[in-house]
Amino acid sequence: MDDNRSNTQGAISGQPLPQGVPSHLIALGGGYAFPELLPDVSLEAANAARDFRTEVLQYGPLFGLTELRDEIVRYVGQDGVQVGRDNICVVNGAKQGLDLALRTLVEKGDSVIVSRPSYATALHILGNHGALTVEVDMDEDGMRADELEKTLQQMRSEGRPLPKLLYDVPDFHNPTGITLSEDRRRKLVDLAEEFDFYIVEDDPYRRLRFEGAPVPPIRSFDSHGRVIGAGTFSKIFGPGIRVGWVNADADLAYRMATRKTDGGVCPLTQRIILECIKTGKIDQHVRELLPAYTSHRDAMVRAVQEYMPDIRFRSPQGGYYMWLELPAQTDCDEVTVMAEREGVAVFSGRGYFASDPQSNFIRLCFATCTEAQIDEGVRKLGDVIRRTHNLPAGKTSRRASHQAKHFD
Repeated sequence: MDDNRSNTQGAISGQPLPQGVPSHLIALGGGYAFPELLPDVSLEAANAARDFRTEVLQYGPLFGLTELRDEIVRYVGQDGVQVGRDNICVVNGAKQGLDLALRTLVEKGDSVIVSRPSYATALHILGNHGALTVEVDMDEDGMRADELEKTLQQMRSEGRPLPKLLYDVPDFHNPTGITLSEDRRRKLVDLAEEFDFYIVEDDPYRRLRFEGAPVPPIRSFDSHGRVIGAGTFSKIFGPGIRVGWVNADADLAYRMATRKTDGGVCPLTQRIILECIKTGKIDQHVRELLPAYTSHRDAMVRAVQEYMPDIRFRSPQGGYYMWLELPAQTDCDEVTVMAEREGVAVFSGRGYFASDPQSNFIRLCFATCTEAQIDEGVRKLGDVIRRTHNLPAGKTSRRASHQAKHFD
């Protein structure tokens, strides 16, 4: 969950901080973009306000600007998802897409399938809708489709109501950084058809791949209208713009659009995004982000290996996050509080479990800070963990170099 505990702005070592991060903290918690690479959209904003004044200062169309929907059709088509304008509804970020899917398909007391762990904000949204959760474990290939199949078969044999929806972040999963394998994507679509549920594919990080071959979206395997693609420009361009989309069966997209309660996405920000797509600015921005975020990821991997004792982690192939498994007896809430006292903001892993939360996980974000800040923040976090386990000073880095387990 991206946090907003404070409205203070400031800087660490001259680096401008995102709104919501106190000035004295190294921001390794919330999923903010790297401030130095936020794009300059002043020209597009000025052109939109001048040349499209009668469009952008009125209420916008329910489904979003027609031109933008057409551009999104081309955009998702680059990933092998062949749809038309009627399949696209512009929303205020992917989270609104999930909210609209729940409004449309899920009633209070219905169950929704989620990974264990899962995106904390999505779990919060599910809770607000009164949905129950069916948790499915993950391994190095993502959500375990075999476990899900057994669970669904058991629910059916016992006469229990089957889930209405499955929610997952398949590419560079939040919080684990894992990418769901192609075989499992296909299997989830097959299970959705067999057991009559829909899939929300939340995919904000897909274009932020540092290495390895891309995996086709779940939506690309869907021939029965079972998958709702939820996309956004937040993570690849600017989180504050709040422009995303849902990509679904045309009838379902219409039903979701009619459940909007906010009057529609701001036409001004839609027009800014549209112009940035048409000029190639978004693609260029992604090309600038990739080497920077790759370096940030590598800096965090090096720092975790050097400074942290007895931990397990994966080096993600893209995205924003790294998921740390601390020793079993660790209280991640205590570590989070202690780290903040030392000037480092990290997120406790408890909020990423729908039930029976595990206490020894921490989520780190490598996108926001410089490499130097990442090194300093991870060093301080390692010191905190060392103190919680009463390890002697200086032992952290020696133990880490021999005992830290790096998941590949």
